[in-house]
Formats: sequence, C-alpha cells, structure tokens
Amino acid sequence: MIHNRNILITGVGGPAGRSAVTYFKAKAFPVTGTEVRRIKSPVDSFYVIPPAEDISFPEILMDIIRRERPSLLIPTLTEELPVISQMKRDIEGEGCTVFISSPVAVDIANDKLKTFMIMAGHGITVPNFCDEFTPDEIIVSKLGFPLLSRPRFGRAGRDITIYRTYEDMLDKNKEGMVFQEYISGTEFDLNMFIDRGGGIISSVVLEKTVFRNGDMGNAISVERVERNDAVKLGIKVAGILNLEGPVAMDIRLKNDYTPVLLGINASPGRNVLFAWEILDGLLDAWKRSLLSSVYR
Repeated sequence: MIHNRNILITGVGGPAGRSAVTYFKAKAFPVTGTEVRRIKSPVDSFYVIPPAEDISFPEILMDIIRRERPSLLIPTLTEELPVISQMKRDIEGEGCTVFISSPVAVDIANDKLKTFMIMAGHGITVPNFCDEFTPDEIIVSKLGFPLLSRPRFGRAGRDITIYRTYEDMLDKNKEGMVFQEYISGTEFDLNMFIDRGGGIISSVVLEKTVFRNGDMGNAISVERVERNDAVKLGIKVAGILNLEGPVAMDIRLKNDYTPVLLGINASPGRNVLFAWEILDGLLDAWKRSLLSSVYR
C-alpha cells in the first residue's frame, strides 16, 4: 500500500514524459508535471521551470518537491539528468525516491563520443567513429560513404545528417559533432528497468519500423519483437556503467547481423508506453523502496 502516491514527472511535454503521465494517471496516481514552457497536460499540478543549465534549476526543483511532497521523481529530459543525478541525495532526503544512474554513468550516456570510446574499450561493438577535429579526408577514409554526423551531446535522434559525397561535407559545421559509419540494418529501441544493485527487472525490444526522417533517428512507429541478441548487448552495457532505473538504448544490426550500440538514454525512452513493463518495474521498485523505508 502506497500512502503518499504523489509522483513528480519532468519534461511532460516530451514523448517520454507524456508516456509516463499517461501510464500513472491510468493507475489513478496524482501527478505533478514540469516543463520549460507552458503546455496543456493532464497532470494534477503543473510548473514551468527553467532549463537544467540555468543556475536556479536545482533550487526550483527542490522547492517543488518540498511543496508537492512527491514520493517518486521520474526525470525524462536528457539535459536534466546530470543535474538531478548530482541532486539524488538531497532529493531522497526529502522522502522522494528517484531511480537514476550515477553522475559518471549519466555523463558517459549523454556524451556520444565518450560512449563509443568507453564501450569500444570494453569490447562492445559500436560504429567506427571520428571526432570533430578529424580532417575530412581521414573521416572519409575511415568511415567511407555514406557516413553520418550527430551532435555529441543532446537527444540521440536529433539533428542527424547523412553525407553521401565529399560535396555534402563542404562548409558543414563540425563543431560538437561525432561522425560515424552508416549502418543500414534494422534498428531497435531496447528499453530496460534496472533496479539498484544492477538487477535487470524488465527488458523490452521495439523494432523501429518508420522513422521521422529517412531511416535514422527518432521512430514514429515501432513493433514489439523478441531479440535476445539486443538484450544481451544491453545487459553488458548496463553492467559496464552500473546503470540504474529506466534506460533506453538504440541498437542497429550490421549486414552480418551483429548488434551495434548507437547510443544510451539514461532515462525512460520516448517509446516506453509500448514497453509498459518498464514502468511496471519502476512502480514495483518504488513500492519496495517505500516498504524498506517503513521497516528501517
């Protein structure tokens, strides 16, 4: 029995935030939502808060927690994760549970170049890649055409550019970009809930069937599939970084069907409502944490 049922969800205007609100409202939980702009949302109370890079963000978030007294915080915006991870002790000191990875793990997950470098060092298959300081001729020599670039920081599916010729690369701004080989196989969205201590409570693989732009980035249509190879890869990655809470990973198949890690999101994925077991796992872990606090 959960006596304090209030839940605080950030980024309720985004896909992951909307999904979390829909899930918990369907179970009759009162939900407080935040967003950086005023929007319409079915939450019970709503706050406009500054972006995470604003110096006032931590104080304002803590003020909301003290005012609304939620017993669970679900951050869904990539930009907020490093700050909230650093705030975890203070947040839980107010009686509000948050399942989130360590600041080190969040930093790696949010940085695609670090993700590739560290995962490759642990034997995880990642795309061949180059950083923004690599000359064009070396990028092309290493990656071949077509190749693609994406921001080193930020949400995984945004601002992907595909280059098919040298001319495509002329006068392109390379600052803050990671270049990687183009992998043409099927792409999957692996959703997991990882309990404290590293236990994999649930995992669901979604195949991306229709993309918003071409055949890369964010999907607008997904299907649930069974892919043990993707799950095994995700378990290895989670173990390397000691991930915690709801996470999502983009995984794509090479021509020889080798699964390749494209990126990590250390919070609920945008398609998590199609993988409701992840939110079931979060709910169950929250209940267990409340029970353990009662019997301490």
